[in-house]
Amino acid sequence: MISRNRVLGAAAATVLAVAALAGYQSFPGSAAAGQPGTLDDGKDLLPKATISLDAAVSAAQTAATGPVDEVDLEYWNGTLVFNVDVGSKDVKVDAASGTVLDAAADD
Repeated sequence: MISRNRVLGAAAATVLAVAALAGYQSFPGSAAAGQPGTLDDGKDLLPKATISLDAAVSAAQTAATGPVDEVDLEYWNGTLVFNVDVGSKDVKVDAASGTVLDAAADD
């Protein structure tokens, strides 16, 4: 029979491991910074975008398949775009209209 102390010790170790992992992920610059599907770069340009981040990701997923990774808001060819990494594609979505402008292979 497993002792009560052994069970409590294992539970405490699990809680500490989860807390440590959560703390690690919250530090900017860590390997886990920039969660998939969230805006990574260009947060200062967000007030200039007419469409939402969710709308940009949805539009990008119509042009490429696979997991959504990094999303940036940037100027591309003079147009403000959400640059959404979807699978192996780098999808540019017009931040004003939601139109997919380009879906090139990711660099």
